[in-house]
Amino acid sequence: MRVHHSQRGVQLASALVAAGLCLSAAPQALAADGGSSGSTMKLTAAEAKKLAADVALDPWVKAEDTTGTKPDAASAAGSAGASADVDPTTKVTMTAKSTLEGVRGMGATVPTGKKGDYFTVNSMGNVQRHAADGSETWARTSSSFYTDWQVTPLQVWKAEPYPAQILMGYNAVSPFSANSDSGYSTGDLTGDGVPDLVFSALVGANPYPRPFSAPGSDLSTGTFVTVVDGTTGATVWSKLYNHASMVKIVDGTLLIADAPRMSGDAKVPAAATMTLTGIRFSSTDGKLTPARTWTYDTHEARSANWGDIQDLGKGKVVASWNLGKGDGVDGRGRTLVLDTADGSVSWQTESTIYSRKLRLDAGRKRIVALEQADSTDAVRYEVAAYDLKTGHRATLDSRENVVPTALTVGDLGAKDGDEYAVAESSLDENLFVNASTVRVVGGADADKLLWSNTIKRDAENGHDGPSIWGLTVADGKLVTSAQDDREIFEPDNRGGMRYASLTVFSGRGAVAWQSKGVAAAPMYQDVYTDAQGTHVRVIDQTQNIRTFKLGNGKAQNVTPLQGDIAFAKSADLNKDGKNDLVMGGSSNGVWAYSGPSLVDGGKPQKLWQASLPGAVHDIEIGDVNGDGKPEIVVAADTATVVLNGKTGRTLATIDAGEGEFVRSAKLADLNGDGELDILVPTDALHAYYGDGHALWTYSAPKDAGDVRFTDPSVNDGRVYASYAGLNAYQLTAPVTNAVALNAKNGRVRWSAAPKAPDTAVGGIRTAIPNAGTFASKEIPYAGGHAVVYLWGVSAPIDWGTDALSPQNYMEIRDGRTGEVLHSGLAGGLWGHFSYFAKDGALYDGATASFRRYRAEGDDTMQSVLPTTYGGGFMTGPGGRELLVAGAESGLYVFDPSALDSEDSWASPVGSIGSLIGARNYFAGDLDGDGVDEVLSLNSDDSGQDRAVGEFGGGYYLSDNGIHQVKAYKLS
Repeated sequence: MRVHHSQRGVQLASALVAAGLCLSAAPQALAADGGSSGSTMKLTAAEAKKLAADVALDPWVKAEDTTGTKPDAASAAGSAGASADVDPTTKVTMTAKSTLEGVRGMGATVPTGKKGDYFTVNSMGNVQRHAADGSETWARTSSSFYTDWQVTPLQVWKAEPYPAQILMGYNAVSPFSANSDSGYSTGDLTGDGVPDLVFSALVGANPYPRPFSAPGSDLSTGTFVTVVDGTTGATVWSKLYNHASMVKIVDGTLLIADAPRMSGDAKVPAAATMTLTGIRFSSTDGKLTPARTWTYDTHEARSANWGDIQDLGKGKVVASWNLGKGDGVDGRGRTLVLDTADGSVSWQTESTIYSRKLRLDAGRKRIVALEQADSTDAVRYEVAAYDLKTGHRATLDSRENVVPTALTVGDLGAKDGDEYAVAESSLDENLFVNASTVRVVGGADADKLLWSNTIKRDAENGHDGPSIWGLTVADGKLVTSAQDDREIFEPDNRGGMRYASLTVFSGRGAVAWQSKGVAAAPMYQDVYTDAQGTHVRVIDQTQNIRTFKLGNGKAQNVTPLQGDIAFAKSADLNKDGKNDLVMGGSSNGVWAYSGPSLVDGGKPQKLWQASLPGAVHDIEIGDVNGDGKPEIVVAADTATVVLNGKTGRTLATIDAGEGEFVRSAKLADLNGDGELDILVPTDALHAYYGDGHALWTYSAPKDAGDVRFTDPSVNDGRVYASYAGLNAYQLTAPVTNAVALNAKNGRVRWSAAPKAPDTAVGGIRTAIPNAGTFASKEIPYAGGHAVVYLWGVSAPIDWGTDALSPQNYMEIRDGRTGEVLHSGLAGGLWGHFSYFAKDGALYDGATASFRRYRAEGDDTMQSVLPTTYGGGFMTGPGGRELLVAGAESGLYVFDPSALDSEDSWASPVGSIGSLIGARNYFAGDLDGDGVDEVLSLNSDDSGQDRAVGEFGGGYYLSDNGIHQVKAYKLS
């Protein structure tokens, strides 16, 4: 049996765990002042290391593994029949036919050309060019760059690469980290008048070592500096460097700052020194060839790294580098100005502290520097000035017990030249960030504070609060980008991975406008001007490009990037007689692709794409307006949206109430008019016509308080639903209830409070949101009128122990009366993903297991390997019936006879192999041959966590792999 390797971290938790992460109220910030007070913080090496890890904006998604209640696959035996006339051990081969790679990581935009075009750069290896309207001109993926680089893994069992990590982000404590805010640049290197894009990407070292070989280098890890043609997106030049921590294009010269000691590769020569290389290219047949090269050599082979590099105009740049503190070595920085034509140095000046950021104050003919002491010497920074002509250094301001996070120079209206804005974060006694401040000082008198604004840590957050990472001055206003730590331990913003803050200040410090929450980015901001005025453009943390008017903050455009794809449904949209596929996920977009093009071995053909009010958590397809054509109905976080199936045009938008989470939409003909209607569960169960008008709404009785409804189901003219009090699992006496409603008008047919099994402690604790009810004529109870409800309880696992464990509890009820006909424990809490029924049996797809319920209590549970999630039936080769399920980093098919297995863990008959980002799946016939194809999808990490969170729990899984939709044919 193949061992399945998963790179996912797992958190399957009740919200009690989240509460346990919160510390007591934060102590007061340690004061910062402008002079030597004798109380300057000085850290130990261990404290400095911890602080450097904490006060950094990491642009790369990491696998999370936090404490939680993990759903278990409690074992039991059972029986099932295999497909007729097929040897159940016959293997199934799954052959990949197409791939759609998703965008991941921190994002930034860069204007290019004169028509409003722009590049997008994402830290996990995605680069694109867009037209002014947001439409994609070309796109490059991490996988495509691996092909260009000709990377071959030295460990053959690590065939799948991790995303190439484009150097982005910033570390506010240590200049000796992998973060760099100069990891990409634009400029014309090919000579065609179109700006090209260069970036430096770390490969083979993070998140886990994956050594490789590549032509022309002995290194087994390193950074690939890559130039892509601005017009076509093709790679025109690349080279593997030890650690190219900065790149810059200035007047046709590519500057590459290499820091060998920042590499962990054993093959980096011990004598290799830190260098800055300038290259001018000649262009022939779509490739660049170095024509002239110069090198500035620091002659420094000790621990050192580059600080910053900025264009000064007229072919000059200012750069800085730092030597790390060590045994017998004092940490220090050096700033220099050189000519990009030949590398000649105009001047260089040494400082006793590290150089972090450089900016030009052209009016005063000086370079403004943000410099920082080694934190084991002092938690202190200085704002310094270097004379542009001589390099003479002067300290303008000094701050203690704070760490600097951002710097900008610009005109904010003080009338004596540009002002300087510095962002800094203060620390509590436990070295956690507890406040962040932007300070604006006069350029003529930098120790004179003009105004400041402080962000305080959220009261519920006892760890690191938000820091301000981006500053820009434009049109007399200061634009700031920061983290947002509200609900940082809750599903809505777990780990700060959804919220951020974009704030624009007037020149005098008043808040002009703010976008806080999902419509912001924590660091990168692109301020640009066109014929319509000045705008601010960001890429939010769920991969949407958002544009605002600088003057008043008006939201102008939202362009979703194709991020994680977790949901897909099929229908014939273009009337070619074959099914097409509609998909969506983490960003505010839906994409429709020709079904046959996904599985014929060619390039997938996009039919259309549509923008939505929020992320996608469910997709349903059906005729909701009676025109005989399929419409697309999407649960889009804050609204339910109906789209034209042929064009993607929005037909209706049904906004939810303030703060309501739209995670599910179900279709059924409720009133018998032949058109499908829409059911949306939130704080009530809402029924809508296809045009968005309300049909009816059912709300829980007032004495139930604030509740949330689970996914409904429909049968026999009834709508079956359940609800539980908000955060029910955390409550001592939660409200839970099952109801059957008249489908036409929403009136109650029956209502019943569930009763926990005798072994449970504390009664029914909550309801299960996803597929929490399921009605089908195939459920083998009540003569085809049965419905299943799923609840959460705390009860002993049937393993010969009295230890309590959160578990699912299933009830099969007579849909006509509400009478309980059969019940039982059904695996670990939150571990249920799908119900399906066929041939007089009910099936439950859960974590690493399938359950089957036949009549008269004939129940079967079979554990499977690897860890699967959900599942259902599909039609395999030759009409063979198969069970299919998504898994951690994979996709698997089982013969139904797996439920007959005498083994404790049944094995699959086919798999796609390891695919780190895989989790969900789609199965259906896309080419009309009668055999279903399967697509590996990603997971709705945040959506699932938020859904479970409303019912009192938590369920968060993340990974650090390349995310892709991959289509397979079976044979």
